[in-house]
Amino acid sequence: MHLNFAEGEIHYKVDGQGPAIVFLHGFMESARIWRPFLEKLSGKFKIIRINLPGHGKSSVYGNVHTMEFMAESVKAVLDFEKVDSALFVGHSMGGYVGLAFAEAFAENVKGLVLFSSTSFEDTPERIEDRERAAKAADTHKMKFITSVIPNLFFERTGAKASKRIFKLVKIAAKQPKEGIIAAIKGMQIRKDRTSVLSQAKFPILIISGHDDFLIPLERVQEMAKHAPTAQTIILDHCGHVGFLEHEKESLKAIQTFALEKIL
Repeated sequence: MHLNFAEGEIHYKVDGQGPAIVFLHGFMESARIWRPFLEKLSGKFKIIRINLPGHGKSSVYGNVHTMEFMAESVKAVLDFEKVDSALFVGHSMGGYVGLAFAEAFAENVKGLVLFSSTSFEDTPERIEDRERAAKAADTHKMKFITSVIPNLFFERTGAKASKRIFKLVKIAAKQPKEGIIAAIKGMQIRKDRTSVLSQAKFPILIISGHDDFLIPLERVQEMAKHAPTAQTIILDHCGHVGFLEHEKESLKAIQTFALEKIL
């Protein structure tokens, strides 16, 4: 499915009936990453999986896709689908978008799951890393993808790990270079949204990999202090992509949270 948005198109998928859960993928991912979750969730929930601007078949809108702009695209989908409120599940960049959405449209949020994500803005060192990443992606997209993605995993050797890495590389390879760079630049300038967590009137679940080098455990614990009512689940022997490395545990955590908080 798709809708016209800001002189372009946003593509998304809808499955099931019931209270809505909106799944937001991370950087260089697409709505496809959430497909394994459908069977268990679509029986009781309306699952909306959105391809954010510059990802999947959704349009690239310019040189920078801010988190606020991406959140507006999500709101456009919900309005089109006549969904008044939903539980939002955001992986990594998708979590940044979820936080931007919650800040702008709090009345439409039933709950928020931050999956390997953070409310903090980039550190100066991370901003420099993103600058180098944008240049690398512009120079040679596939070389950039194949150098980045293995580092997202805890396990990087063996047949099972290789299959998972290849799956994510394959998804990333389909993303347009311009969309990748626009997302990098948008994440680079995003603001701190820790106040969204501390002031939230909706339930929050934080899921993180114990061995995630992008969102270190100490940063997760620091973030959780600002959301005293949030539940926190740490996946052992897991990197940045728990939905692949610990699919069953991730699904169970989200399913239990949804059943308890929004059904």
